[in-house]
Amino acid sequence: MNIGFVGLGAVVETAWLPALKRLSLPMTSCWGYDSNPQRTLPGVTRCESLQALLARPLDTLCITTTSLQHLPVLEAALASTVPRIVVEKPVAATLAQLTHLRELLTLPEHAKRVLALDHWMARDGALCLALGKMDTRWHPEHSNEAALLTISVDDIVGIEGFLLEPSGFNRAGEPIALNFATGEPDTRQLRHPDGVILDIGTHVLAMMRETVRYLGGDDSLELQLITAKDRLGTPIAYGDTQTAEGEAHLQGNLSGIPVNLWLNKYAGPGVERKGISIHLRDGRIIRQSRVPGGERVELLTGEKALSWTRSGAIYDHCLGEHIFGPHSLFVRAPLEVAKLTQRRIAEVEQLLQLQQALRGPH
Repeated sequence: MNIGFVGLGAVVETAWLPALKRLSLPMTSCWGYDSNPQRTLPGVTRCESLQALLARPLDTLCITTTSLQHLPVLEAALASTVPRIVVEKPVAATLAQLTHLRELLTLPEHAKRVLALDHWMARDGALCLALGKMDTRWHPEHSNEAALLTISVDDIVGIEGFLLEPSGFNRAGEPIALNFATGEPDTRQLRHPDGVILDIGTHVLAMMRETVRYLGGDDSLELQLITAKDRLGTPIAYGDTQTAEGEAHLQGNLSGIPVNLWLNKYAGPGVERKGISIHLRDGRIIRQSRVPGGERVELLTGEKALSWTRSGAIYDHCLGEHIFGPHSLFVRAPLEVAKLTQRRIAEVEQLLQLQQALRGPH
């Protein structure tokens, strides 16, 4: 297996490469290119240009650049012979880019090669519990039954999605982001459009929509922005096309179900909540959350809680189950690749429209 990376930044260093190492995938070669000539990573053979990388005999190309560069790189990749192209979230960063991306993907030979990645696609514990199919990946914390309930979308009265990330402080006492994989200070200077609405809102939406879809829901989605603030807690001003949102609350409906999304990259030291809560008509709640070392899924009935856990990093599960290997999505369900990408595009479009309404046309 020959893998190529375009963009050799923090997400590759702290998430992709460690996951590939832990998975022990049969990787023959790993090449990479970055527009910064000083940026290199151990185990990645650097190419001097994007064209040189695309000329390699790649099995999979991973586009891990900044979000604004995803589309230009993807367009070049589609002109090459690379058979599989995986684009980190968000698949595009502006409404104009989305329009052009849709044009590119109208060609079937293009669409089947492009997978819009969201690594939360591997977070399927809430779905497994809702279907009554907690498989062997999930370990009961007590003597839970293997199949406790089977619900459909009609049994759901509301869904909440959370992505609250722990943060630190700089010398001035201002909140700073931490790297999600290492916990170290994130040195990036985030700018619009890479605030929480687009950058991490995509995660929550992908998890919620995939769960609802497999419970029998449709792809309808309507969202409105309730609040949006910057890193220091100041509301985003109309006309501001530079400042990234640090916190946001989104509200709407998904397949007719009321939803709330709570996003915060600066939730405070030790504050971390990443997942969804599905509220059922009978009062029970299905909840999935990240916990130290893995995931926990719970079925809450009043004061009673049944729970299951799964160990491992999100990228390990995502890359191992969906992107690489003999049972990747490209192999087991090739027709789903284009459909999944279209769902990710629709979500990004909604989030970008919210940003446009918040800041004004730009």
